[in-house]
Formats: sequence, C-alpha cells, structure tokens
Amino acid sequence: MQSRYSLKLGKPFGIRVSVHWTFSLLIAWIVIISIGRGLEPVQILMHVLFIFALFFCVVLHELGHSLAAIKLGGNVESITLLPIGGMANLSKMPEKPRDEFIVSAAGPLVNIAIALVLWIYLFYIRQLDVATMEFETITRGNFLLLLMAANLFIVVFNLIPAFPMDGGRLFRSALSIRMSRLKATQIAKDIGQVFAIIFIIAGLFFNPFLVIIGFFILLGAKGEYEMIKYQDVLRNYTVKDIISTEYSELDIDDTLEKAADKLVKISDNGFVIRSGGKYAGILTKNDLINGLNSHGKQARVKDILNDKVESVECNKPLFEVYTEMQRNRQYILPVIEKEEFLGVLDLENLHEFFLIRKATQTTA
Repeated sequence: MQSRYSLKLGKPFGIRVSVHWTFSLLIAWIVIISIGRGLEPVQILMHVLFIFALFFCVVLHELGHSLAAIKLGGNVESITLLPIGGMANLSKMPEKPRDEFIVSAAGPLVNIAIALVLWIYLFYIRQLDVATMEFETITRGNFLLLLMAANLFIVVFNLIPAFPMDGGRLFRSALSIRMSRLKATQIAKDIGQVFAIIFIIAGLFFNPFLVIIGFFILLGAKGEYEMIKYQDVLRNYTVKDIISTEYSELDIDDTLEKAADKLVKISDNGFVIRSGGKYAGILTKNDLINGLNSHGKQARVKDILNDKVESVECNKPLFEVYTEMQRNRQYILPVIEKEEFLGVLDLENLHEFFLIRKATQTTA
C-alpha cells in the first residue's frame, strides 16, 4: 500500500507500522452495526476498543513474521493494517523450505502466546467463572476472554491452507522439500484459489469481509506465483545480460516541446539526457508529462531533470533489480559501472527478455 494512504503509527525494531485509511471503514461498520442493535454509547465504545485491541494483536502477529524473516536473512520494510488484517511488506523473503516454514509459523505462534498469557491470567490469577458471564455484548468482564478467543480464531483461520495466507505458505514450504519452489507455489496457489472462491460465496451470505479476503487471496496468490515464475527464469542472469545500448537521447538544453514531439515516436520508457555529449541523467515519460503540465512546453529539459535517479550496476542479479523496479514503479534505470554510463535497463525490455527465456525453456 502506498504510504500516502496510510497513517504512520511507529517504527518498532526499525519496521514502519502504519494503518491504511480503509481501516476507518471497519470502525464505522462496527459503530453502525452496534447502533442498529440498539447498544448504548458505552457498549459501542467497548466494541471499538475491542477492535483496536485485536488489531494490536495483529500487529504483534505481523512482527512475529517480520522478526523471524529478518533473523533468517530476509528484509522487511513495513507493516500495514487493513480492515481484513495486517500485511507485512517483505522485500526479501527467505527461500529455503525450512526458513519459510519458520517465518510462516512465527505469526500464529505469537497469537498462541498471547492467548496462553490471557488464559493463565483469567483462569489462574483472576479465577474467572465463565458460567456466570453474558456474551451478548462486549463488556469489561468478558473483554479479555473474548480477546483470548479471537487470538485462537486468528490462529485457526490463518492455518487454512489458502495461499498466500500463513497456512498456504506452510503448505508450500512442505511441498518445496520434494519439488521445485515454482511447482510447489503453483499447487499452493490452485488450492488457495479454491478456498478463495469458498470464502467469496460464504461472504455473500454471512459476512462481507469474507468476500474481501477471498479476492485478496485470489489476487495475492496469482501475483506471487507470477513473481516466482520470474525468479525461476531470471535466477541465473544479471543486468549485463540485458543492457540496452540503443536508446533515445535528448540534450539538457532541449525544450520540452521537442521532447514531447519525440516522445510519440519512441517505444522506450524515457530518454537518456546528455550535457556536452556526456551522460547527465534519465528523463522518464512521466517526468516529461508532469513537466509539461507544470512548466509548459518552452521549458528546458534541465528545468525538470532529476539527476539523482537511482542507477544499477551491471553485475547485479536481474531478478533482484526486477523486484525493486516493480516495487518502486521504476520503468527505466541507467546502468553505471565505475562512474561510466553503459546503457539503460528498460522494464519493457526486461519483460520481453523473460518471455523469450521462458519460451526457450519450455521448448528445450
């Protein structure tokens, strides 16, 4: 999720935690349902507080995944709270079956630990008598008991083998022991999509959030499977295998009008900018269009040129660069080695390279 749509809550263990604006829809839904049931303001407040407490447990769940991933060599950038739960943004995920199993199991284990602590407190310290309790609404008396039950529900629900949920990842890690990760992902994806359809159908009759979860599983499974296919094909290639030395150029003193006229005649994602014959930067199509809107067609390329565009070295693994370009929405990057400009890496060319290599592998 884009950070502009999220409110930053903090940065525990160096991991940015934020809540997406759609989380407010869940709170609004809880309030509306509670009002419809004729609950008092204090009772409505207890329901809202319960949601906040539950999602605090969800944050701990995601931190469990994240810290386990970091310990095993992964890289976690952020955790975002959504109405359907939490989502950890792992830019690098451990690939070994054993490591993936540990990372996937870490989240549910956190919820089990929370439930265990609450159980010890409620039944051994507080000595709660469940038989005398009422459960029509959330009250101060049953708040922690229901929170304990909710954590156990999170564990059970997450262990459903619906990839990319935790259970699906555990299932894939088990399959990966005896087959390729790509094949294991395909099987886990197919099974996950069956569960997704079941969730969508059940959600139409019982709970609309199941519909959202179902679509999340469908899209998430497909997206990750596509990523694994790219990883499988690009694994043994580096940037130097796809450097483009034929590209469109502009001079730093050219007008945006000239750039715009040239833009419609090229198929690249941007221009290489020269100054005195030397490399000066990259001007993307989006930068040019934004520059025309804000500066007008008589402005110069140098007026809008971003000379701090991130570059890439030719020996960097191609799949690693691909994931970074996808995540950062970069469509063209300069390839620079020892301060020497060698060419560009264009995302469209990378896609074509993948398709060619994939077709070659299939027919080999």
